[in-house]
Amino acid sequence: MQNSEKLLEKINFQEIFDELERRKAKVIGIQLPDGLKFFTKEIAERFEKLGFETIISASAAYGACDVDLMLAEEVDVLVHFAHLPIRSLKKVIFAPYYYDFSIELISNHLERIEEREISLAGTAHYAWKFSELKKFLEDKGLKVYLGKPRGRVRVPGQVLGCNYSVVRSKARAILFVGDGDFHARGAAIYTRKKVYFWNPLSNEFRTFGKEFVDDFIRKRFLRISKAMEVAEKGVGIIVSSKPGQKRLAIARKLRNQAEKNGIKATIIYFNDINPEALENFPFGVYVNTACPRITYDDPERFGKPILSPQEFEILIGIRDWKDYEIDEFR
Repeated sequence: MQNSEKLLEKINFQEIFDELERRKAKVIGIQLPDGLKFFTKEIAERFEKLGFETIISASAAYGACDVDLMLAEEVDVLVHFAHLPIRSLKKVIFAPYYYDFSIELISNHLERIEEREISLAGTAHYAWKFSELKKFLEDKGLKVYLGKPRGRVRVPGQVLGCNYSVVRSKARAILFVGDGDFHARGAAIYTRKKVYFWNPLSNEFRTFGKEFVDDFIRKRFLRISKAMEVAEKGVGIIVSSKPGQKRLAIARKLRNQAEKNGIKATIIYFNDINPEALENFPFGVYVNTACPRITYDDPERFGKPILSPQEFEILIGIRDWKDYEIDEFR
């Protein structure tokens, strides 16, 4: 069996086709994350063999909030692959992608977990197997917390780049399961607890502890300080048009608070937010109300300081430095 066939086996195409038939859809939009775009032809052919016309989205799909709404207007149904929904959209079908993995591999690393009470966390691609992993770990003598889904979180233990509600527990540490460490780092910063990061595909195991968190906060404080020096050039408050990211009410609140404190702020409405787009504007500082990853993931890409709403509150003096917290969609 070819690699593409093995990979695509992890998608329940029959369930998608049944739903398309129920909706009597004929023209189908297909939106894929970068990791699946390479298989565009194979995926489109599965639909076309059944008589559907397909149109492929070239837009980014980093998460369930990156839905190509413009393409959705041109088709009967848009199929958004690889993510669980964070909200219901009338013309969109979400087709999740689940990784199967051997939970026994964690046995190689259990001696490195010092705490006896841990919380399980991970992305949706892995969280579907957490009930089984929880039992396995408990059989090894650990007490395991598995946070319940609520709001935009759909499965127990699932974290998003904008929501870490499942790790609000009495656990002394967190075991994060996934193939990228962004969410693991976010969990460490959000909870101030030690996070053990395990990639079950490569069997990589790392730790994010107090030293990592302190270094992150130190760097963020430096960015706030730098922003204070150039805030007189004006502040651009970024709002995203993407579903699940748009926080216009918060942007208006921040603008009003800034102006009460003598700082001119302007709201800028974006679809795709990138350093090149920001370079077209004259502001000295940007405040990001869209996906928190834009603020934290790779700040060096931006030539000017880009702050979270909470960091901007520190800048204008309505939040104390000691009350620092990361941005989260609640």
